[in-house]
Amino acid sequence: MGKICAFFGHRDVLSTVAPLIENQVRRLITEESVDTFWLGGYGNFDACAASVLRRLQGEYPNITILLIIAYPRQLERYGSALPFDGFEYPAAVEAAPRKFAISARNRYMAEHTDFAIGYVQKEYGGAYDALKTAANKHKTVINLAKEI
Repeated sequence: MGKICAFFGHRDVLSTVAPLIENQVRRLITEESVDTFWLGGYGNFDACAASVLRRLQGEYPNITILLIIAYPRQLERYGSALPFDGFEYPAAVEAAPRKFAISARNRYMAEHTDFAIGYVQKEYGGAYDALKTAANKHKTVINLAKEI
């Protein structure tokens, strides 16, 4: 098994970030042996990353795209057309009170990934906290907002 990359970003990111995501994902696949990509499934950044990853699966069929859910109900929004290869509902997230489920999911992803790609402009909020957690756990953090 290769390495994991998780995505964290603001909900309102423009799709113009797609080429930046693609460049980093290609690099991680070819240079760092990343083969698993985790998404939380909320907002424009995650949608953009999922689209880029799905397109790149044609070129790199060994990569896996997983949705890391905060609530079981989250799966209902996709119906039978889950645009991921599968999903995980970590025990640490399941045990969290509903009010803190997204924070617990982000923390789980940040602590258990090898790389974190984000698009964070503000120094507050869930995506910011996740990237900060990843950095504090000595993960490689790539903030695409700083590349623009």
